[in-house]
Amino acid sequence: MTIYPMKNFKYIARTMVFAAFAALIFAVANNQKLYAQNLTADAPDQPFGEYLAGRHALANNQFDVAADNYLKALNLDPDNISLNQYTLSILITDGRFDDAIRISEKLAELDQENDLSKLMLFFDKAKSGNYEDALVNADELASTGILNLINPFFRAWILAGQGEQEEVEQIIAGFEEGTSFNFFNYFQSGLIYEYFGENDKAEQYYSMALTERGMTNLRAAEAYGRILSRQGKTPQALDVFNEYVEEAPSNEQLKAALAAAQNGEEFPPFVTTVNDGFAELFYTVATILMQDNVKRVATNYLQYAVFFKPDFPLAHFLQAQIFESDRYFEGATKQLDRIKSDSPLYFQSNLQRAWLLDEMELSDQALEAFKQLEKEYPGNRNVLNSIAEFYRTHERYAEAIPAYDKVIATIVEENERDWVLYYTRGIVLDQEKKWSEAERDFKKALELRPEQPMVLNYLAYSWVDQGKNYEEAKAMLERAVELRPNDGYIIDSLGWALFKMGDEQEAVPILERAAQLQTQDWAINDHLGDVYWVVGRRNEARFQWRHALSLTPDVDKVYGIKDKIKNGYNR
Repeated sequence: MTIYPMKNFKYIARTMVFAAFAALIFAVANNQKLYAQNLTADAPDQPFGEYLAGRHALANNQFDVAADNYLKALNLDPDNISLNQYTLSILITDGRFDDAIRISEKLAELDQENDLSKLMLFFDKAKSGNYEDALVNADELASTGILNLINPFFRAWILAGQGEQEEVEQIIAGFEEGTSFNFFNYFQSGLIYEYFGENDKAEQYYSMALTERGMTNLRAAEAYGRILSRQGKTPQALDVFNEYVEEAPSNEQLKAALAAAQNGEEFPPFVTTVNDGFAELFYTVATILMQDNVKRVATNYLQYAVFFKPDFPLAHFLQAQIFESDRYFEGATKQLDRIKSDSPLYFQSNLQRAWLLDEMELSDQALEAFKQLEKEYPGNRNVLNSIAEFYRTHERYAEAIPAYDKVIATIVEENERDWVLYYTRGIVLDQEKKWSEAERDFKKALELRPEQPMVLNYLAYSWVDQGKNYEEAKAMLERAVELRPNDGYIIDSLGWALFKMGDEQEAVPILERAAQLQTQDWAINDHLGDVYWVVGRRNEARFQWRHALSLTPDVDKVYGIKDKIKNGYNR
């Protein structure tokens, strides 16, 4: 059995969206390899040291340090095509667009442009309002993969800047219906119509976007609710905001919009400039890419969004999350620092900054930051839950219990989502040997979410381990396996339950399946060894125990495993 982490993000997207950029990154990486082969350490006029320092920094996701070193290398070898192209990609990732545009111009002079450099030159023209030249640049961009998806909107926003509404509408009318990219096309079309002041059409397209269910709908939901409110359709706007806040209760943007609508505040247009439109375009692409965890390319698109709209809290926050997942903590902190106090995401950014301190192994500072937030936001459930989670993840269970008590005390009206609070409090109570209280919390979690597989697994496994409620535990574990058929930990729990109930032969294939799914879990391999021994497969049993021992089991289990290897399993 295992305890699953609470902080978890899952994303979904289609590979074809980013295929072309993946190919580009491969090509640039190949250029890097060729450049490295041509460098020699004994050539004082070559940037060998700077280049290697840049590669080392990049391997550790230190994009700022990598960019600094590649720029130093480029100063020593300014006409090297491969180095220019690779440096360009790093500069974009680090958001250094002045340098990126300069290098793109250099590549153009050398007649060695690539898709990235052409894109930078297009951006430079578009942002400055040089729409005529921008259209020329747009025609030179690649039209495969992700660029095939967004190129029409490059042209649409440039034409919108020129006031050519009729031509823009022709582009929108040309989108094929029933494709995988309906949401994207509908949402971007809605933004363009809102820019033109065509609120009825904007409302129509936002509504159509919301028929395409998915995480990226949250931004469209905000746009839709806002434009409904602007048109005096406040009840409908409140319905939209309430629906999506219920779906995503941690989305601070939606919660702020809901509060504003409830207070009768007037919403400004969602986009007011062409640059705003480009920023929204790239942010949407980034969220789609992140749904498939394509972090490097998503980072570039977030940087594009910020290039057009420097004050863009949503882009900063998502970028910080990406950098944090790459353990680029300095970059993540810088992104959070760019979120201003008047943003709905300001509170969330401070909370995330505290978690960053914890991940940087500055646990004392992290706890201090959490407690400071508790003073600033007394009774805030997110803060209280973060403190409780901090204690739990640091195995400070005695302190975690009253912390979870505080969180649960904030519940006014219980709903299904509250199961996780009772589940996690149950875990820490169990760790503190307070089983009767823990059992009550697990049962409460199941009352709120009757078929939650993690709760079914934890409670049933605990009963089996205590030698009670076998039949009920077996039924619960069978249901958990149905819900999670490829979860090795839950499958192990079922196999162990059967073993404890005396059904050793039935337990064997189930525990073998668990070990196949979780080859590096010592407890699962230990369980399999036990059942092998009982059914007479002694050599295989000792093999499994030795394997379990090699996987660094809990200290208090080491002696028992060694004893079984020597003397066998004594039931």
